[in-house]
Amino acid sequence: MEKKFFSQWYIDQTAPDQFHCFGIKRVLVDYQSPFQRIQIIEVESLGKCLIIDGRIQSAEKDEFIYHEALVHPPLLLHPHPRKVLVLGVGEGATIRELAKYDHLKITGVDIDAEMIDFSRKYLQEWHRGAFNHPHLQLVLQDGWDFIQQTEEVFDVIIMDLPEPYPETPAYRLYTSEFYQVALEKLTPDGLLVTQGETTRPGQEEHHFFIRNNLAAVFRHTYSYQTYIPSYDSSWGFLLAVKNNLNPLLPAEVIDSLIVERIRGSLRFYDGQTHLSMFYLPRQLREPNQG
Repeated sequence: MEKKFFSQWYIDQTAPDQFHCFGIKRVLVDYQSPFQRIQIIEVESLGKCLIIDGRIQSAEKDEFIYHEALVHPPLLLHPHPRKVLVLGVGEGATIRELAKYDHLKITGVDIDAEMIDFSRKYLQEWHRGAFNHPHLQLVLQDGWDFIQQTEEVFDVIIMDLPEPYPETPAYRLYTSEFYQVALEKLTPDGLLVTQGETTRPGQEEHHFFIRNNLAAVFRHTYSYQTYIPSYDSSWGFLLAVKNNLNPLLPAEVIDSLIVERIRGSLRFYDGQTHLSMFYLPRQLREPNQG
């Protein structure tokens, strides 16, 4: 194998005693918005990578794993989704996946107008024109304020937000106080899904923090996970259900729903993948064991 030498490295500190390094081919963009520092670098293995405030958010060659895992389980498990709220529009890839469903009304909320403009200009590989979807309404507002003020109710709420670190704008959108208001903005069969942080053994505390806050409000809460190469980690998601739901549908049922509801192709998600994400190891099902 040919050796390659890089003069610059991106170092992603994944834990106090661990980091993940990428050799940087090029720095494409380095920009400071009113809310966050936004960078795009190019690396050999993953193509273009979106970095926000020093943390990798998404990579060109594996973002489809994250976004298909976030969007399609709740959209297929809900009996008849019609109205979807997205908190954290970001790169536009969540909207791209929602655009594969007919007859959806999509409300996308983001605090950072400059992030949206940035994505339109530099992240075409992610959004693929989804910002121009005819049934998308973009709202430039803090998600906390929006959920408090809106009089609309939604079938599905999708939360694609930064990590829940204290002293950040996103932190209070992971609290039980926020989830209580979100519950009231869901239809009777409504679902909420959120990114759920790393499920790497020994580092699941943020995942459990989110799950406990959801479980304090919602009748049923389900963890699921998959491996994201650019995060160098198994990554958690959390599905919260207002009523009753069985996420462990047979693979053939999920595959049938994909054919029935989704236009266009999926690269990651299908019936087998769905079950593989929801069948969890014991330490995630029973975090207080041993």
